[in-house]
Amino acid sequence: MAALIIVARSFHPVIVAIIFVKAVGFGPFAGVLTLIIYSIGFVAKMLAERIEEIDWGQVEAMRAVGAGYFPTLIYAVFPQIMPRQIGLSIYQLDSNLRASAVVGIVGAGGIGSTLANAFGRYDYDFALAITMVIVAVILVSEAISGQIRKRVW
Repeated sequence: MAALIIVARSFHPVIVAIIFVKAVGFGPFAGVLTLIIYSIGFVAKMLAERIEEIDWGQVEAMRAVGAGYFPTLIYAVFPQIMPRQIGLSIYQLDSNLRASAVVGIVGAGGIGSTLANAFGRYDYDFALAITMVIVAVILVSEAISGQIRKRVW
């Protein structure tokens, strides 16, 4: 499992997108695969660090009363990592919104390929409109994530 995380974190999303475009062809499927690999690498690393920092006293207490692996995980580990996991998920969603525009430029579908086509046609008005939409989506996403963070913490 650790090797998968290391491999997922080793490459920039654009490199991974180029590999998937070559493997599965142009289009959004290559972009989705790219963002999945990128997300797994980042979230797994950050979550593993958070799990290392939990209060192990709760885990020991659960084991002392005879709880098995899954009850210990659900009642001792998950409550300690859940706020961080929610924060990481929101951050990764924001990051994927930005990365989707970049990986689309190399042929992995989505708004990035539309943006690249607009630049290729010298249609700068349309390219500006696409860029403004990307910025607006990210701003809305930030506002929503801020509200979610207020409610979680």
